[in-house]
Amino acid sequence: MAAVLAAPAMAQDAAAATVDLAVGTQVFDSEGAVLGTVASAQGANVVVDLGEGKQVTLPTNSFGKLEQGPTIGATKAQVIAAVDQAAAGNEAKLTAALQPGTDVRGVNGDATLGKVKLVAADGVVLTTPTGDVKLPRTAFFIGQAGLATSFTAEQFAAAMQQVNTAAAADDAAVAAALVAGTDVRSLKGTAVLGTVKSASADAVVVTTPGGDDVSLPRSAFLMSPTGLAAAYTADQFAAAVAQVTGEPAPQAETTAAADATVEQPAN
Repeated sequence: MAAVLAAPAMAQDAAAATVDLAVGTQVFDSEGAVLGTVASAQGANVVVDLGEGKQVTLPTNSFGKLEQGPTIGATKAQVIAAVDQAAAGNEAKLTAALQPGTDVRGVNGDATLGKVKLVAADGVVLTTPTGDVKLPRTAFFIGQAGLATSFTAEQFAAAMQQVNTAAAADDAAVAAALVAGTDVRSLKGTAVLGTVKSASADAVVVTTPGGDDVSLPRSAFLMSPTGLAAAYTADQFAAAVAQVTGEPAPQAETTAAADATVEQPAN
């Protein structure tokens, strides 16, 4: 923004004037039109909210003073163009950095929180010393030290503790539910896929309503509001069972297949 935001002429005429940059103050562009409002002011920088989800950070010495309020030496169109150009460049850098194995630092860049494990459409999975966690892509940015996330080390540690506590509670509930005869529901909990026949640390044998026994990985099970569930929709499960039994498969839904696989259990 430095090349766009030359000091306005009126700032030179009133160099000694105090410019009000309090939060909520309207800021005007070089043509006198409303640029946006001050969102925050810390030290030598001021964040101006331009609307439509866009913000720009400007040094305090780039502001001059009009009768109606503070102003800058650029039009709103110039500012938005500069913000969009910077955002496009940052997005390209972020995409290049979000690769498996890349270190992820805290918001201040002073601590490594983990490494990128997987980049998916619905988020980014990080491997950390206390387990894996998925964060939205919007939580990442390119800082001075490289790829970073919008957590301090303390905030991230607290969030991981909550995630691990919730995961442990869910795993304990699943373990308690994996007993012979328990109904296994679909991913959304709306259909019964079968009943538990047996369970081990690695796999669970489920007897389907048709009398077939199929083996699911233990990791495919979770607790839903309606009870024990497997990571399949009813259609996905039926199609998977058909693959191992050789029966005609029903028309499957177009939703993405679950990560779990179905195997015929050993006799």
